[in-house]
Amino acid sequence: MSNPRRKRRILRSLDLREVSAVDRPAQAPAGAILRKSNTMNDPESVIADALAVRDDGAEPQFDADMYEQAILHEARLENSATETFAQVLARVASNGNDHVDALVFAAQRVRDREAAASVGKAAAAPSPVALDAERVRKGLGPPRYTRTQYEDEMMEVARKAARSGETPCASFARLAHEGVLDDLYQAAEAAEVAEESAALEKGVSGDPRFDRLLMDLAKMRRAPGETIEGAAARLLTSDRTVMDAYAAVSGH
Repeated sequence: MSNPRRKRRILRSLDLREVSAVDRPAQAPAGAILRKSNTMNDPESVIADALAVRDDGAEPQFDADMYEQAILHEARLENSATETFAQVLARVASNGNDHVDALVFAAQRVRDREAAASVGKAAAAPSPVALDAERVRKGLGPPRYTRTQYEDEMMEVARKAARSGETPCASFARLAHEGVLDDLYQAAEAAEVAEESAALEKGVSGDPRFDRLLMDLAKMRRAPGETIEGAAARLLTSDRTVMDAYAAVSGH
């Protein structure tokens, strides 16, 4: 029996920083309500727009991510206790659901147009480095830029051609697979060969074997933006193993 004299306190203002689930709650009747905001546009509006895009040739009014979120909404409507959400999503995507078909069509339409626009933009004004890479491919002369500059241009092309929701690295991988970066890659390889050959011709120790090993080491340990020759010169004055080997072969 509760004590009638016990003073009761009613908490009217609380600042909750965490809500945790326990197996034996201190106040059995107490409950917790969680609210989740949905910032996505009305799925029905997105679906209606996708149907118009597919069936009437209308212009998409949403981005690809929005159409794909609506696909997830359709899958949630068919959620089953015997299936995981991934299984439901796979079933909905493959069972001829008219809404899902239209949403997939609209999302792909947006992504295709974004890809075409990105490639067109990148191709509309090629940089001097890209033009030089094309010149090298055609055999019209040696590279005019360093390997680092060609590689930086590859990343710049990937950034410009990135699709909606695609990271620059993913864009780079896609463009490399499609052969878009071939000219720049080949020019970068040619630039490194030319740079290394020029450094070897100057010689360092008078021993071609030592110079060859030094250049190989310089390629592996050069700093960002550093030339092979610059890295070799640095190693000759800062790396004790290289300095000792140089002294042994040169007699200094």
